Amino acid sequence: MTQTASGKFNLIDLIPMYDGGESLGIRRFSEKINDVANLGKWSNEEKVTILKLKSAGIAEEFFLSDPTHSQLTEYNDIARILIGRFEKAVPLSTRLQLFSSCIQGSSESVQEFAARINKLGTQIFQSGNSAQNTAVRNANDQLLQSRFISGLRNDIRRFVLSPDPLNLDESISAALIEEQNMKLNQIANDERSGLSPSQTENSVLSALTDRLEEINLRVGRLQEASSVTACKTGGNFFNRRENVFKCFYCGIQGHRQAECRKKKRDQCTANYQPPGEAQLAIFLFHVTPASMGGMSISKNQFFVIITQPPGIR
Repeated sequence: MTQTASGKFNLIDLIPMYDGGESLGIRRFSEKINDVANLGKWSNEEKVTILKLKSAGIAEEFFLSDPTHSQLTEYNDIARILIGRFEKAVPLSTRLQLFSSCIQGSSESVQEFAARINKLGTQIFQSGNSAQNTAVRNANDQLLQSRFISGLRNDIRRFVLSPDPLNLDESISAALIEEQNMKLNQIANDERSGLSPSQTENSVLSALTDRLEEINLRVGRLQEASSVTACKTGGNFFNRRENVFKCFYCGIQGHRQAECRKKKRDQCTANYQPPGEAQLAIFLFHVTPASMGGMSISKNQFFVIITQPPGIR
């Protein structure tokens, strides 16, 4: 579809004026012209004309003050001269340092990192001559590729090195593929290991129950061993009458923990749940005094109450 003349002129309004000030950088001004030129399918001559029309102030004076500038016919040559004059100068040593230490950030995508490497490389390797020989361009590309691969995160870099990419573009493509594979693997792992809230709660409650039963069992064994030791040695750690059934909960003889009235009363009290909280489970166990050799345990009660905060289902 052919672009009409009126359509091209309408696109000119998308390009701001450039007066050499700091409000609009010269590089951004040049990129604006290129972007609009691509939309309007402008020729090189049209781009040069628009650049001159949109230059004002010291930018226009700089271009007109040197007769050699009027002899330039290529848009890229004119833009390069303006960039060299108005872009804030950054020492080459600083640019080289930034380039050599450039690494991919923890949350930076491969595409973003590649763009950052390319920008630094362009600023360093850009030549004042429009015609750059093939050997120099190839050497620059190899440096960019080497820095890109070295700066990649470890989990991506090892997969980029294995296919032995020939140039920067192949390295970027390999890194993008591996980055996508990592995202897909992460999604698959999350789906495989994902549990519903009820499954998660049940697993936690089951683990707590098993742990408390194990503790109660150890306490019971310690009590039995202490009683046997006291009987054999004639010690007074335990009264012989304590060999009769003794409640692990309240410590009173004559009944078991499952029949303990005090436990039932305490459970009724503990079952009270404050408004807004859903009580999931209550665990309680009781340890009666016991001792064996140099070890002893005192009377304690342990409560484990698991509640669910309001709003969580």
